[in-house]
Amino acid sequence: MATKKVRVVRLAHVTYQHPDLEKALTFLSDFGFVEEQRTQNKVYLRGYGVQPFIYVAEQSPDSKRHFIGGSWVVDKLEDLETAASKPSATPIHDSDAPGGGKIVTVTDPNGFKVSFVHGQKLRKEESSEAHLEQEPDQLPSNTVVQQRRKGAFRRFKHGASPVHKLGHYGFVVPGSKFESTLSWYLDLFNLKPSDAVFNPQTGKDETIFNHIDLGQEYTDHHVSLEWVDTSGWC
Repeated sequence: MATKKVRVVRLAHVTYQHPDLEKALTFLSDFGFVEEQRTQNKVYLRGYGVQPFIYVAEQSPDSKRHFIGGSWVVDKLEDLETAASKPSATPIHDSDAPGGGKIVTVTDPNGFKVSFVHGQKLRKEESSEAHLEQEPDQLPSNTVVQQRRKGAFRRFKHGASPVHKLGHYGFVVPGSKFESTLSWYLDLFNLKPSDAVFNPQTGKDETIFNHIDLGQEYTDHHVSLEWVDTSGWC
C-alpha cells in the first residue's frame, strides 16, 4: 500500500551556514538579495517576489560552509499533518521566521533538513519594472518584427540584479546513497523526475532533475531538486 505523500506547491527557502557570516552577507547583497530580518546568528534574505524570505544565512559552527536544507510550501494544514507523521519528523510548531505560519521538519537520509511550511503571510510583490529608470510604457521593447522604440534607450539603475524567487536547489550525495535518496524524496512528496544524466559506463543515471508534480495544474519546469552521484568523480 502506497504511503500518503505531502503535496507541496512551491519552494519556500534554503538554509546555508557560512564561517564568515558578514562576508557572505556582503556577497549575497551584491548578488541582489535583500535583508529582511536578522537575529543573533541568522539572517533572512528575500527577493522582490511574494515570499517573505528565500535564503537563510547562518553562522557556521566551524570553518566550513554547510548546506542545511530546503523548505517547501504546502497549501493545506492536512499536508503538515502528513509530514508530521513521517519518521524523524518534528511536531507541527509555529515558525518564528518572517511571515510566520506553521512548520514541520524531516531529516533526509543524508542528514539534510526538509521543511514544510503552511500559512505564511506573503509580501506584496514588487514590480520588476521598478528597477528601470523609466517606465516601460514610455519606452516599449523592440521585437524582431516591430521596432517601436527608435532613437531612445532603456536605462537600468546601477546596482545588483534584482532577485525574484527561489527557483531550485541541488546537492551532492555519495554514489552508494544516490538511488535511495531519490526514492526517499519521491515517496515523501509530489516530486516527479524531469530529466536525467545517464552514465553509459555504469548503466545508471548519475544526475536527476525533478519538478513539483501538480497534475493538470501548470508548474515551473524543474523547480525542484537535483542530485549528483559522485562515485565516478576524481
